[in-house]
Amino acid sequence: MGTRRLTKSVGVAVAALALGAAGAGCLWKFGDDTFGSFCAAAVGGEEHCVGENQGPGAAWAQAEKDGVLPIEVWATWPNNKTPEEIVASETSLGVWFGHIDEAVAYVRDDARNAESLRATLAGKLASLLDEARDRQRALLAETPVDAAGNFTAAMIEKASAEREPLAATLAADRQAMAAVQVIFDQARDEAAPLRSKYAGVAARFAAYRATEAAETAAYAALSAQASRSDIDGLGGVEQAVLAAAREASRAPGELTAEILRWSATLQVFAASFDEAMAPHRDLLATHGAVVPDMTSGALRSLNAMLGYMKGRVARSDATAAALLGGIALRRQALRVLEMDEGAREAVAGARIRKASEAFGERARAQVAALSAAPPVSEELGLPLLAERCGELTAMVQMRSLCEAAGSSWREAGCAELRGRFDGAEAELETGLPRKIAAGLAKLREKGMAAAALDAVEARLDAGDVKGAAIAYDAAVRGAEGT
Repeated sequence: MGTRRLTKSVGVAVAALALGAAGAGCLWKFGDDTFGSFCAAAVGGEEHCVGENQGPGAAWAQAEKDGVLPIEVWATWPNNKTPEEIVASETSLGVWFGHIDEAVAYVRDDARNAESLRATLAGKLASLLDEARDRQRALLAETPVDAAGNFTAAMIEKASAEREPLAATLAADRQAMAAVQVIFDQARDEAAPLRSKYAGVAARFAAYRATEAAETAAYAALSAQASRSDIDGLGGVEQAVLAAAREASRAPGELTAEILRWSATLQVFAASFDEAMAPHRDLLATHGAVVPDMTSGALRSLNAMLGYMKGRVARSDATAAALLGGIALRRQALRVLEMDEGAREAVAGARIRKASEAFGERARAQVAALSAAPPVSEELGLPLLAERCGELTAMVQMRSLCEAAGSSWREAGCAELRGRFDGAEAELETGLPRKIAAGLAKLREKGMAAAALDAVEARLDAGDVKGAAIAYDAAVRGAEGT
């Protein structure tokens, strides 16, 4: 908007405000409006008026609830005088002008919204100007009343007084936006080399990622070589596996260090930009502008690269460790084959005893777990059954391994388990479902939502005891807020 147009709009707006407010009907009034009212209307909302004794802020607050910015605020003239009496009375004009000052000052200084200030001075008021001019012409045609001259002079003074703050506000906005543009331009210049560096890092990452298939194939070849090697050849394969693992960790290690450096650089750049923009965020919000995000996309991409490399190195290390473990076992097996029969039998016996002891220890742990009562919830005292269901299932699955007695290396452990199989099956098939059903009944008594409990019952009816136990535990914890 040009300077002349702005000046004309301000003068027209203030003149219209002074003369035309009486013609605008408000939907309701609050307080004492003997000396006039303060009215406000937001975009898409209704007009709200309050008595002048409540101030323009009260009208603004009502308009703000049912519309969006900008909000027009205006002051009506006293309702105990006719427009002609007000125009002819210096006192009445003074009261009204004071209310106008108060309304405009609230939008400019308290609400601090430039768009609403423009709307207050130039929106509704323009439509009231014609009525004001007609009334003024009628007064002048009837008699050359001095009050009309006083009125015109007062309005000229009023327009001048309000034009300067508006012009200052617009100038301040333009100056602030120019400062924001300087920050944007500087950030763009600083970001250009960062984008180039990021592109280089992304290209090196893409090249590294393309080597995964070859790395996997190399490990597969070493595995095949180890399975064919004799004792003398296993040492060379072992060294080759170690070399492959070191190389698999070296390349991503260098790239990781570079990514971390550029990630830190981008974070410093983002922090500096945010700090520079902080004083201007309110201005941008007033104009509906959004502070651009220059770094988060790149940072997310860099973090994804780091996550891929970390996972790939972990997979490589696990593969190498498994290969080295297999090589060690093959070396031991080949050495056993080189022994005489008595030595081989001694080695086999030692390994069988070790396996039997481990199986027996596991069996005793299972029996101890089933001998203990399931845990209960803290508040309701209901049993938590999902873990118990898993223990019972594991016990029942061991039955097929222990059905045949004899000299099996599992015999010592199976002897611990055989007396528990029937009880475990019975508890899994009938005891556990009964406990779940009893717990559901208690939860219903406590007023828990029926949907979750119905879902548990549906699983029970379908024979899914494990799923029902998991859902039941979740319902119990939900009822206790844990």
